[in-house]
Amino acid sequence: MKLSALVLSSLLFVTVAHAGVFGLETGDRKIENVNIATSAAITTGSETQKLELLGAGLRAKKVLVTNVKVYVTQVFVDDASKFDRSSTAAALASLDNMKAGAIRLTFLRDVDAGTVQVSFRDALEANNVDINEQGVASFLNAVKDGADAQNGKSMNMSLTKLEDGTVQVVYENTKGEEETVVGDAKLFTAIFSIWLGTPADSGLATLQKALLKGLN
Repeated sequence: MKLSALVLSSLLFVTVAHAGVFGLETGDRKIENVNIATSAAITTGSETQKLELLGAGLRAKKVLVTNVKVYVTQVFVDDASKFDRSSTAAALASLDNMKAGAIRLTFLRDVDAGTVQVSFRDALEANNVDINEQGVASFLNAVKDGADAQNGKSMNMSLTKLEDGTVQVVYENTKGEEETVVGDAKLFTAIFSIWLGTPADSGLATLQKALLKGLN
Protein backbone atom coordinates (compact mmCIF):
# COMPACT_ATOMS: atom_id res chain seq x y z
CA MET A 1 0.00 0.00 0.00
CA LYS A 2 1.34 3.44 -0.91
CA LEU A 3 2.12 5.94 1.85
CA SER A 4 -0.63 8.32 0.67
CA ALA A 5 -3.19 5.53 0.99
CA LEU A 6 -1.98 4.75 4.51
CA VAL A 7 -2.31 8.39 5.51
CA LEU A 8 -5.82 8.56 4.06
CA SER A 9 -6.82 5.40 5.91
CA SER A 10 -5.52 6.79 9.21
CA LEU A 11 -7.39 10.05 8.71
CA LEU A 12 -10.69 8.41 7.83
CA PHE A 13 -11.68 7.75 11.41
CA VAL A 14 -10.12 10.63 13.35
CA THR A 15 -12.20 12.59 15.85
CA VAL A 16 -12.35 16.37 15.95
CA ALA A 17 -14.01 18.53 18.60
CA HIS A 18 -16.65 21.13 17.84
CA ALA A 19 -17.11 20.33 14.14
CA GLY A 20 -20.89 20.61 13.88
CA VAL A 21 -23.92 22.56 15.05
CA PHE A 22 -27.37 21.17 15.80
CA GLY A 23 -30.41 23.45 16.03
CA LEU A 24 -34.14 22.96 16.59
CA GLU A 25 -37.35 24.71 15.65
CA THR A 26 -39.59 24.14 18.64
CA GLY A 27 -43.20 23.02 18.32
CA ASP A 28 -46.29 22.72 20.52
CA ARG A 29 -46.39 18.94 20.97
CA LYS A 30 -44.93 17.21 24.00
CA ILE A 31 -44.08 13.67 25.05
CA GLU A 32 -43.44 13.18 28.78
CA ASN A 33 -43.31 16.98 29.02
CA VAL A 34 -40.49 17.11 26.43
CA ASN A 35 -41.10 19.57 23.62
CA ILE A 36 -41.12 17.91 20.19
CA ALA A 37 -39.51 20.02 17.48
CA THR A 38 -41.14 20.63 14.12
CA SER A 39 -37.77 20.58 12.33
CA ALA A 40 -34.04 20.72 12.92
CA ALA A 41 -30.91 21.94 11.18
CA ILE A 42 -27.31 20.79 11.17
CA THR A 43 -24.31 22.75 9.99
CA THR A 44 -21.33 21.10 8.29
CA GLY A 45 -18.57 23.53 7.49
CA SER A 46 -20.25 26.52 5.83
CA GLU A 47 -23.39 24.59 4.80
CA THR A 48 -26.58 24.26 6.82
CA GLN A 49 -28.99 21.42 6.11
CA LYS A 50 -32.62 21.65 7.22
CA LEU A 51 -34.14 18.42 8.52
CA GLU A 52 -37.75 17.27 8.83
CA LEU A 53 -39.17 15.48 11.86
CA LEU A 54 -39.57 11.80 11.05
CA GLY A 55 -41.08 10.70 14.34
CA ALA A 56 -40.79 10.79 18.11
CA GLY A 57 -41.48 8.48 21.00
CA LEU A 58 -40.62 7.24 24.49
CA ARG A 59 -37.77 4.85 25.16
CA ALA A 60 -38.56 2.66 28.17
CA LYS A 61 -36.48 -0.17 29.61
CA LYS A 62 -37.86 -3.11 31.56
CA VAL A 63 -36.05 -3.49 34.88
CA LEU A 64 -37.22 -6.58 36.74
CA VAL A 65 -41.01 -6.17 36.50
CA THR A 66 -41.10 -2.40 36.03
CA ASN A 67 -40.89 -0.36 32.82
CA VAL A 68 -38.53 2.54 33.49
CA LYS A 69 -38.80 5.67 31.35
CA VAL A 70 -35.33 6.45 29.98
CA TYR A 71 -35.54 9.11 27.26
CA VAL A 72 -37.70 10.72 24.60
CA THR A 73 -36.40 10.20 21.08
CA GLN A 74 -36.78 12.57 18.14
CA VAL A 75 -35.58 11.49 14.69
CA PHE A 76 -34.98 13.86 11.77
CA VAL A 77 -34.01 13.35 8.10
CA ASP A 78 -33.52 15.72 5.20
CA ASP A 79 -36.46 14.32 3.17
CA ALA A 80 -39.13 12.50 5.17
CA SER A 81 -41.18 11.90 1.99
CA LYS A 82 -38.56 9.36 0.89
CA PHE A 83 -38.73 7.40 4.15
CA ASP A 84 -40.50 4.03 3.89
CA ARG A 85 -42.56 3.32 7.01
CA SER A 86 -43.90 -0.07 5.86
CA SER A 87 -41.36 -2.25 7.70
CA THR A 88 -38.04 -2.20 9.53
CA ALA A 89 -36.13 -3.46 6.49
CA ALA A 90 -37.83 -0.94 4.20
CA ALA A 91 -37.15 1.89 6.64
CA LEU A 92 -33.43 1.15 6.81
CA ALA A 93 -33.18 0.66 3.04
CA SER A 94 -34.86 4.01 2.41
CA LEU A 95 -32.10 5.76 4.35
CA ASP A 96 -29.96 5.31 1.24
CA ASN A 97 -32.04 8.16 -0.20
CA MET A 98 -31.11 10.52 2.63
CA LYS A 99 -28.16 12.88 2.73
CA ALA A 100 -28.43 13.97 6.36
CA GLY A 101 -30.22 13.14 9.58
CA ALA A 102 -30.17 13.55 13.34
CA ILE A 103 -31.29 11.84 16.52
CA ARG A 104 -32.09 13.75 19.72
CA LEU A 105 -32.46 11.94 23.04
CA THR A 106 -33.85 13.89 25.99
CA PHE A 107 -33.26 11.92 29.17
CA LEU A 108 -35.88 11.41 31.87
CA ARG A 109 -33.37 10.04 34.37
CA ASP A 110 -29.63 10.03 35.01
CA VAL A 111 -27.74 7.34 33.07
CA ASP A 112 -23.98 6.90 33.18
CA ALA A 113 -22.11 7.11 29.89
CA GLY A 114 -20.99 3.49 30.02
CA THR A 115 -24.57 2.26 30.28
CA VAL A 116 -25.62 4.43 27.33
CA GLN A 117 -22.77 3.00 25.29
CA VAL A 118 -23.70 -0.58 26.17
CA SER A 119 -27.32 0.01 25.15
CA PHE A 120 -26.17 1.39 21.78
CA ARG A 121 -23.76 -1.51 21.34
CA ASP A 122 -26.45 -4.11 22.07
CA ALA A 123 -28.77 -2.49 19.51
CA LEU A 124 -26.02 -2.41 16.89
CA GLU A 125 -25.24 -6.07 17.47
CA ALA A 126 -28.94 -6.92 17.15
CA ASN A 127 -28.69 -5.46 13.65
CA ASN A 128 -25.55 -7.43 12.75
CA VAL A 129 -23.40 -4.30 12.75
CA ASP A 130 -19.69 -4.97 13.23
CA ILE A 131 -18.92 -2.99 16.38
CA ASN A 132 -15.19 -3.42 15.73
CA GLU A 133 -15.41 -1.57 12.40
CA GLN A 134 -13.41 1.60 12.91
CA GLY A 135 -16.17 4.16 12.37
CA VAL A 136 -18.63 2.30 14.62
CA ALA A 137 -15.97 1.70 17.28
CA SER A 138 -15.03 5.40 17.24
CA PHE A 139 -18.67 6.36 17.70
CA LEU A 140 -19.11 3.97 20.64
CA ASN A 141 -15.91 5.27 22.22
CA ALA A 142 -17.16 8.85 21.88
CA VAL A 143 -20.34 7.86 23.74
CA LYS A 144 -18.44 6.00 26.46
CA ASP A 145 -15.90 8.79 26.94
CA GLY A 146 -18.55 11.54 26.92
CA ALA A 147 -20.40 12.94 29.89
CA ASP A 148 -23.01 10.93 31.75
CA ALA A 149 -26.58 11.56 30.58
CA GLN A 150 -28.47 13.84 32.95
CA ASN A 151 -32.17 14.03 33.71
CA GLY A 152 -33.76 16.80 31.65
CA LYS A 153 -30.74 17.19 29.36
CA SER A 154 -30.45 16.19 25.69
CA MET A 155 -27.95 14.21 23.66
CA ASN A 156 -27.69 14.86 19.91
CA MET A 157 -26.27 12.90 17.01
CA SER A 158 -26.00 14.73 13.67
CA LEU A 159 -25.17 12.66 10.58
CA THR A 160 -24.07 13.96 7.18
CA LYS A 161 -23.06 12.07 4.03
CA LEU A 162 -20.01 13.81 2.59
CA GLU A 163 -19.12 14.15 -1.08
CA ASP A 164 -16.22 11.72 -0.79
CA GLY A 165 -18.57 8.91 0.26
CA THR A 166 -17.78 9.03 3.97
CA VAL A 167 -20.20 9.87 6.77
CA GLN A 168 -19.64 12.52 9.42
CA VAL A 169 -21.28 12.01 12.80
CA VAL A 170 -21.22 14.79 15.38
CA TYR A 171 -21.96 13.39 18.84
CA GLU A 172 -23.01 16.01 21.39
CA ASN A 173 -23.31 14.82 24.99
CA THR A 174 -25.70 16.25 27.57
CA LYS A 175 -23.11 18.83 28.63
CA GLY A 176 -23.03 20.24 25.09
CA GLU A 177 -19.56 18.86 24.37
CA GLU A 178 -19.12 17.71 20.77
CA GLU A 179 -16.97 15.05 19.17
CA THR A 180 -16.93 14.27 15.46
CA VAL A 181 -16.39 10.81 14.00
CA VAL A 182 -15.90 10.21 10.27
CA GLY A 183 -16.54 6.69 9.00
CA ASP A 184 -17.44 4.82 5.85
CA ALA A 185 -20.77 4.93 4.03
CA LYS A 186 -22.30 2.19 6.21
CA LEU A 187 -22.06 4.30 9.36
CA PHE A 188 -25.17 6.34 8.51
CA THR A 189 -27.56 3.37 8.45
CA ALA A 190 -25.71 1.60 11.26
CA ILE A 191 -26.40 4.37 13.76
CA PHE A 192 -30.00 4.81 12.67
CA SER A 193 -30.51 1.05 13.08
CA ILE A 194 -30.28 1.51 16.87
CA TRP A 195 -33.77 3.02 16.77
CA LEU A 196 -35.18 2.00 13.37
CA GLY A 197 -33.70 -1.48 12.90
CA THR A 198 -34.25 -4.82 14.63
CA PRO A 199 -35.13 -3.93 18.25
CA ALA A 200 -32.71 -5.14 20.92
CA ASP A 201 -35.49 -5.31 23.53
CA SER A 202 -39.22 -4.73 24.01
CA GLY A 203 -38.75 -1.08 24.94
CA LEU A 204 -36.99 -0.34 21.66
CA ALA A 205 -39.68 -2.32 19.82
CA THR A 206 -42.38 -0.04 21.24
CA LEU A 207 -40.32 3.05 20.43
CA GLN A 208 -39.69 1.84 16.89
CA LYS A 209 -43.42 1.43 16.27
CA ALA A 210 -43.96 5.03 17.36
CA LEU A 211 -41.16 6.30 15.11
CA LEU A 212 -42.40 4.38 12.08
CA LYS A 213 -45.96 5.58 12.67
CA GLY A 214 -44.87 9.21 12.90
CA LEU A 215 -46.78 12.07 14.45
CA ASN A 216 -50.15 12.94 12.91
